[in-house]
Amino acid sequence: MHHRFFKCLSLGIVFSLICIFLCACGYSKEEKERMDHIAEQGKENAADYIQNKYGFVPEIMDIEVCMESGDSDPLLWANGYVVVSMTYGDKKFQVHINGEEPSQRGRDNFQQEQIRDEAEAYFRDLLGYDIYDIYLEYEENQRSDDSFPSCHEKYMLEKSYRAGDFKNFMKEYSINVRIDDCENQDLTELERNKPDVVNCLQQHARESGMKAILISYKSEDDYQKGFDHVYGRGGVLDFGIWADGLYINSYAAFEEENMDAGRFEQQEYDGMIFSCIDKAEGNDLLISKNRNNWMELEENSGNPLSEVYSINREQSGEITVYIPTERYGKNVSVFVQYFHENEWRQYESNTDVTTDKEYIFITYQGIYGGTFDFAFFDSLKME
Repeated sequence: MHHRFFKCLSLGIVFSLICIFLCACGYSKEEKERMDHIAEQGKENAADYIQNKYGFVPEIMDIEVCMESGDSDPLLWANGYVVVSMTYGDKKFQVHINGEEPSQRGRDNFQQEQIRDEAEAYFRDLLGYDIYDIYLEYEENQRSDDSFPSCHEKYMLEKSYRAGDFKNFMKEYSINVRIDDCENQDLTELERNKPDVVNCLQQHARESGMKAILISYKSEDDYQKGFDHVYGRGGVLDFGIWADGLYINSYAAFEEENMDAGRFEQQEYDGMIFSCIDKAEGNDLLISKNRNNWMELEENSGNPLSEVYSINREQSGEITVYIPTERYGKNVSVFVQYFHENEWRQYESNTDVTTDKEYIFITYQGIYGGTFDFAFFDSLKME
C-alpha cells in the first residue's frame, strides 16, 4: 500500500517536472499570439512602406519575425521587427520594419543592385582599369537615437538612393569594398604610378571610414582557380589572402590613413611551389632538404614519407607551400617543426585543397620568424 502510494507520488512529481520543463522551454500562448501579431502587422507595414517609398505594390513571399537573445535568456525573444521578403517583377528584395504597431519607418535593400553597379562604374573611372568583380558592403551609420535593432543592417537603407550619387553615398554610409581585376598588376607601385588615386582612396578611408582592398589576379583563369573570394567582407581586408598567393600578383588595402600593399613571390623547389609576400631583392626564401633531422617528439610517431624540408627567411610572415596532389594524394599529413625559446616544437598543419584539385597546401604563419621544417607522414598511421 505504502509502496504503491510512493510510486504514484514519484510518478506525479516526475510528470509535474516534465510539464514545468516543457512550459519553460516553449513559448507561452501570449507570446505566440504576440509573434503572430508582429508578423501580420509587419506584413501590412512593409507593403505600405514600399508603395509610399517607390510607388508600386510588391508581392509578399515570406515573413520572418526578428528574434534576439541575451546571455541569460533561455529562449529567443521577438524584438518587435520583421524582415519581409518581396518581389516586384523579377526583382527580389527585403524590408526590415516594425510589426508591433502601424509604422511607415522601414529599411530595404531594393536598390542594392543599382548601388553596386554605380559603385563599379565609379571605381572603374577612378582606377582607370577594367574591374573583373566587385564586392560591396554598406550599412547606415547608427545614430544614438536610432530605434532600429541591429539584427539586419547590411544593405538596408531608410532613405532612397539618388541615382548617380555614389560619391556622396560613400560619405553617408559605412562601406567595405573589394575590387578584383585580372590585369596581373603590381599594386605595390600604385602610389608611385597613380598618386591621385591613392590620395582619393586614403581620403575616403580617413573621412568616411571606408575600407577597401584592390586585388590584381594574374589572369581570369587564375581568378577562377582562387581558393577564396571573401576578402574584405566584414571589413577584414586581407586576412587569409596568402592562401591565394599562387594566383594573385598583388594587392593594396586602405583603412583609416593606412595603405598596405603586398606583392606575392613564388619559388619552385623539388616539384613544390613556395609562396610569400615579396619583401627583399632576389629570392626571399632559402629552401633545402635533409639539412635538419626530424625530431622524435610526442606530437607524432613513425618515420616521414619524405625528406625533411627546411625553409629559411630573414623576415617573419606567412609562407604557403603548394604540394601537387599526385605526389602523396589529398589526405597526407603534413607536420611542421620549428625552434623557439630554446626548444623544438611540432604540430600537424591544417591542409586545404586548391579549387582545381591540383595542389594541397599548408601555410606557416611565421609568428616566431620565417624559419621552419616540414615533412609528410602517412595519415593512416597518424590516427
